Amino acid sequence: MRKPARFVVLLVLSIIVAPHLGRAETVRAGYTSRDLNYLPFFIAQRRFHPKEGLQVDLVSIGRSDVQLQALVTGDLHFANINADGIIIWNERSGSAGNLKVAAGSSNAAPYLLVGAKNIKRIDDLKGQKLGVASLRGGATSILLSYLKAKGLIYPRDFSMVVIAGGTPARLSALESGAIAGAVLGIPFGDIAVDKGFPSLGDTMDVISTYQFNSVNINPAWAEKNRATVVKFIKGHIQALRWIYERPGEAADFLTKELGLQGPYARRGIDYYTKHKVYAVNGDVTLPGLKVNIEVQAQDGVLKEPLPAPEKYTDLSYLRQAQKELGL
Repeated sequence: MRKPARFVVLLVLSIIVAPHLGRAETVRAGYTSRDLNYLPFFIAQRRFHPKEGLQVDLVSIGRSDVQLQALVTGDLHFANINADGIIIWNERSGSAGNLKVAAGSSNAAPYLLVGAKNIKRIDDLKGQKLGVASLRGGATSILLSYLKAKGLIYPRDFSMVVIAGGTPARLSALESGAIAGAVLGIPFGDIAVDKGFPSLGDTMDVISTYQFNSVNINPAWAEKNRATVVKFIKGHIQALRWIYERPGEAADFLTKELGLQGPYARRGIDYYTKHKVYAVNGDVTLPGLKVNIEVQAQDGVLKEPLPAPEKYTDLSYLRQAQKELGL
């Protein structure tokens, strides 16, 4: 019998269990934080997965590498994290690394670089400690690429400290004075600026397309449970489309269910829909994934010749889900 994954037990913050649905099949999906990037997964759990005959238990795990380990061991069936995590995991695992991006969710990475109140410009970050979700991948790769474009190189010019819990946790660390800066997702960057913290720039000025949050699978399980994976992605697609069709209701959901203040919730929804951050039909942005690969090469994870984006994807489940939804 497989032993429980101790690291998952230690780092799980909460499990949001869907209402009992009788004969519905139960699956577990990981998420990192309660913010805009994960909103589609919460909406799908409440509104659309039950219609597909799925009871989805959302498991809070603050680190992407732990989510992926749980995906490998079977403690999770889906990992809802950025595609960088898949690239890093597969490359570091060698021939054993075969996790796949199955559908898109956030196909851009909108962040504000925000400094402590004594930081006035980017150069003031030299010698300072910046808060990150992990030392590689995701928002950290966005941060490193943005600062490199502005002339600051890690670790020569600054240090990093890992703060689990996504954007809200980094904002809290900024407020407590534990760090001198961090990239904060929309609308937490706006919240910080309104509190008097200085904006040091929008990362989308440097990286405008990126395969950020995605639905990720372990083929070893997914291939034996194809119908379940398709149902999960169908619910995910319907949630994405619902946000675009009903932005006001989506903002209300964000406030009531995830605790984001009303004006900021609507501001965030408007930004994500206007800039097409959410993947309307769950599509993966292959040009964006190519940027992920290039960024990971800059971080030393990949070497030339760089692999094609398709190495890290299996879009057959997505295509089947789209077909069944008439898309």
